[in-house]
Amino acid sequence: MNDYLARFSESPASFKKSVTFLLVAWVCHPIFIYSLFWAEDSVTGSDKAIMKMAVVSLCLCLLHLLIKKWARALVVVGNTFIILNDFFYFSVTPRNTISTMLCVTVVLCTIVGTYWLFVKDSRAYFTQVNPKMEPPEIPDSNAGSNRPR
Repeated sequence: MNDYLARFSESPASFKKSVTFLLVAWVCHPIFIYSLFWAEDSVTGSDKAIMKMAVVSLCLCLLHLLIKKWARALVVVGNTFIILNDFFYFSVTPRNTISTMLCVTVVLCTIVGTYWLFVKDSRAYFTQVNPKMEPPEIPDSNAGSNRPR
């Protein structure tokens, strides 16, 4: 765990901004879903769905902090689904001021956090932390001297 904290402390400012904005978005996402139904009877039946949203948000956060190239791609896909999900809920359910503010917060923080994830410094940091491993060259037994057989 200390290795990840050390890598995070050495990371560029753009990566730290990305983590901050995306963390805010991922925390606000399940709260937004809950805020749509908080005064309704349906919230008692939707606690499993809200818990799933919280687990997805937590998993995206942990994957992002792994600082792996595949995790960055998965975070972008997860962010896309979160935005689509929030727009869907926002369009089909009655809204209140709190849910509107939370939806705007989730969407804006997700977009800004994803932007900071693709800034040149962040991309370079992901490449530096995860260098491409070239497979060792295996000499071909048929190659070599051209002696007649």
